[in-house]
Amino acid sequence: MRIIITDCAGNRWPLAELPGAVIFRLFPCPFVPLSKAVPCSPAARCGENDRGSQLTRRADSTGDSEQTARGRRDGRGAFRAYDQIPQPALLRGMAGDRLRAFLSECSQHSHPASTEILRQGEKAENAFLIARGRVEVSYIDIDGNVIIAHIARPGEVVGEVELFSGRPCAASCRTLPDTVLLSFGADLLFRHVPAAVLLKNLANIMHDRLTRDNRQQSIAQFYPADRRICLHLLNLTTPMDPETRIGQADLASLSGTSRETVNRTLAKLRAMAIIDIGRGRVRILDRARLEAVKLN
Repeated sequence: MRIIITDCAGNRWPLAELPGAVIFRLFPCPFVPLSKAVPCSPAARCGENDRGSQLTRRADSTGDSEQTARGRRDGRGAFRAYDQIPQPALLRGMAGDRLRAFLSECSQHSHPASTEILRQGEKAENAFLIARGRVEVSYIDIDGNVIIAHIARPGEVVGEVELFSGRPCAASCRTLPDTVLLSFGADLLFRHVPAAVLLKNLANIMHDRLTRDNRQQSIAQFYPADRRICLHLLNLTTPMDPETRIGQADLASLSGTSRETVNRTLAKLRAMAIIDIGRGRVRILDRARLEAVKLN
């Protein structure tokens, strides 16, 4: 039996014939310094076409900037936008030189303000690797209700499933403020990532998403509103990155409750010195207490 991948341009790639040797290697640490990578190439090198141009114009119209990393180095030769990026799950197992070669051909997009990068029901010409910031993944149902399905963090990729399948986007993706993305097309990925590595990583990503969806379904069904809010705050942060940039309205949508309930719950948590609240952000001060707290 032959497994064939068809990309969004209609190219057919038998897995056994995909270019590149199979290389299995895990990085000793979860971060790949981008200061060792060469500048990103122009957008055309990662397959951006008319849709990509429309996306750039739409971002420019909202005050955001999209540009390649060329010319974005400071006097010491380091990237100004970021110094390191969590190792992407889609690229796990790649040798360091091959990974740096892939990253160097991606296009860098800086979004100081919130910008839509993928729209539900439309075709994805590129996938996006989050280098810094967050990307909100949302779904609109037939009645027009907007559901926040996920807040993607650095190292995650959005749009790769639609890129490989050629099917319309299952959800919309919008950057949160101060986000940096690396975009790439299917051809670029197939040229740099060995077939066996890509297939294994995609399977792992799908497994992680199923696990996340099952956990969120359990939270939605079996926990009261205040506990759902606490659990989502834990899911949106890590011990190494304790702050999440999310507004109360979005947290209410994610938790399936009202904004008033979110406001009341956050006020209680702040009074207990468990969290700190700022404009559009929540910072976890005591993760252990947030995991165990019972507000009712």
